Amino acid sequence: MKLSKEQVMVAKGMKQRGASVRQLARQLGVSEGALRYRLRRQAEGAVVDGRSLQATALDGYEEIVEALQERLGDGRLSGQGRPCQVRELYELLVRDHAYAGSYQAVVRYLRRKHGVPRVRALRRVETPPGVQAQHDWFEVQVPIGSRTQRRQMLVGTLSHSRARFCWASPDQGQLAWHTGHLELFRRYRGVPLWVRIDNLKTGVASGAGPTAVLNAAYRVFARTCGFEVDPCRAAKGSDKGKAERSVRTLRSGYGEVLRRGAGTDDELQRLLDARSDELLDRLECPVTGTTVREAWHAERGRLQPIPTMAEPFDVVVTRRVSRDCLVSFEGRRYSVPFAWVGRSVEIRGTHRHVVIRGSGDEIARHPRRTPHKLLLEPDHYEGPSTERVERPTPLGHRARLQMAGLSSASAASLLLLPDSERVVRPLDDYVALVEALR
Repeated sequence: MKLSKEQVMVAKGMKQRGASVRQLARQLGVSEGALRYRLRRQAEGAVVDGRSLQATALDGYEEIVEALQERLGDGRLSGQGRPCQVRELYELLVRDHAYAGSYQAVVRYLRRKHGVPRVRALRRVETPPGVQAQHDWFEVQVPIGSRTQRRQMLVGTLSHSRARFCWASPDQGQLAWHTGHLELFRRYRGVPLWVRIDNLKTGVASGAGPTAVLNAAYRVFARTCGFEVDPCRAAKGSDKGKAERSVRTLRSGYGEVLRRGAGTDDELQRLLDARSDELLDRLECPVTGTTVREAWHAERGRLQPIPTMAEPFDVVVTRRVSRDCLVSFEGRRYSVPFAWVGRSVEIRGTHRHVVIRGSGDEIARHPRRTPHKLLLEPDHYEGPSTERVERPTPLGHRARLQMAGLSSASAASLLLLPDSERVVRPLDDYVALVEALR
């Protein structure tokens, strides 16, 4: 344990009052030798450390460092303002002046020259209910199916009540960013007035903090949803402290779910939502002194209603439906109801689905970016004929057997079973079972 200056001064005063070094060392949790050494150094006063006389990597760079400090606007030169970023000064020395020393050597040099910079106190801000939410990403490795996969988790926290939710995504792209916001708003049961974000390219095109220029697509999305964007300052984790703490909470509170994983992404999301619901009752809101769930229920009345808007998409195309009831999109073919044969439909690529629309209504939906190149929905080939399109020829007996994965002999053997062992089911049940297992 390292003794602080305050502890040494207290030990010095107690020793002058007659306390033994052994007793003081036991109370401070250090060895007697360490305490005697610090008391002796305190009594000797300021002693020149031999290390301070050694040559440093900054010898010969004094004028260069001072010129760089002036260039970076270091307030210590004039006695006013904040010091410059040492990391930025170090990078300029390496890039422009062939400096080969360490970063810590630059820090030590500036501290000898100017002393330790003052510590800036942090202002604690608590926003009223319904005003602010903080959104941030973190990455995890999760077992999904038979292998471990990388997933991006978007954490959302209502700043007042501390209600926290988590939404999983395969990526952090623009479409995932917008879709994740909507999913979090649905879990909040409303839209806050402001959303504080990190300086991601999907949210901020350039700059940071108050001078940030928002990404054009995100700016339109925020205006449509009815919230304003408040980017945090660069390299200021305290600006989004609730989101940063949420990440730590989620890594611990959701650790069991993330380690165990799930069979599919949808199942993983259900497990995350269930865990979020448990944490609402377990955690306490420091502002209200109640559980997070109670504070969240009170805050929900201050949130704006979620706007009615289309599911976010990043690709939209128009395709003509072929005679076999298929349309092409992103190198794959998707089925649509046979009544649309020969007509043009609109195809939208959302975050997880391919949505096919006709005459303004959704007529089909398939999973997006699957390894399969052909995705069929058997129901799209069923139904009555229309005035323009005649229904496809119904499947015959042999075709239905093939769809069920049966041969004529195996079907006949089922009929020879004794009545006590025979189970009679419609053939459609077997067809549906085979389709479900694919």
